[in-house]
Amino acid sequence: MKEKIKTGISVLIIIILLPYVAAVFRTGSMTGTGETVREMDLEDLVAEILPAQMPVNYEEEALKAQTVIIRTNLLRKAMEFYGSGTMKEAAEALQESDLDAMGFSHYTQEEQLKLWGYESWERYGEKCVSAAEDTAGLVLAQNGVPVDLPYHAVSAGRTRDGHLLGEAYAYLESVECAGDLQSADYLKITTLDLSEAPEILSRDAAGYVTEVRLGEKVLGGEEFRSLYGLNSSCFTAEKTEDGVRVTTKGLGHGLGLSMYQANLQALSGMKFQEILQYFYKGLECISFF
Repeated sequence: MKEKIKTGISVLIIIILLPYVAAVFRTGSMTGTGETVREMDLEDLVAEILPAQMPVNYEEEALKAQTVIIRTNLLRKAMEFYGSGTMKEAAEALQESDLDAMGFSHYTQEEQLKLWGYESWERYGEKCVSAAEDTAGLVLAQNGVPVDLPYHAVSAGRTRDGHLLGEAYAYLESVECAGDLQSADYLKITTLDLSEAPEILSRDAAGYVTEVRLGEKVLGGEEFRSLYGLNSSCFTAEKTEDGVRVTTKGLGHGLGLSMYQANLQALSGMKFQEILQYFYKGLECISFF
């Protein structure tokens, strides 16, 4: 009887400690983070940034597309941050401790454990690592130089033309994103405590407000959106008894890749290269190695 009890207790201990042991084996660290055991390379950092930008339950090809965007933006920023002449030099200089200063939110492995829990951590973590490794070294470039790649969660039905940011963003052509209308984040109604409705002065071709008058002030659409915490600058506004009712379409600034649409494209069978070419016209997908 005592042996059966001992055996039962042993099995129970193994079950309780199994996730922890798995973390140690995977990271090589008794803390589960692996940070004190090895130096992190570029792809490790890309894998840490990915869950801070795109939902990890998205399709693999959508995740791969986002890792190329992350890597491109990260190397471009790192070249400026470290004063590096080449992408390779920037990649070698990259440090996890500098990510925040460069404007990149990220989740360390310890933070991933807290975010997802042991049950989902290994599965989600592996998806992030695999997406980074499967696209290792790939960036989108123009004449061999990494470019700025904006992205957003959900468009208002079309992405916006990059000429709004200047001629240098000609690779951001407005493209249709009909699938975004299916998103739970496509439409949102917010009531603002304002005495009068803002007057919309102009919109771009995708329907986003570019200029709005509020009292005696004239604000840009994105400025107004930021000021009142709106989901999008694609909005309408009307005065009601309770204030000003604002109806927004989409989530984010509407420029570049729509992550929701990219996931639908991945579900339909599109590869990450095709997804990227859909949103970023004329750019080359190259390896910086």
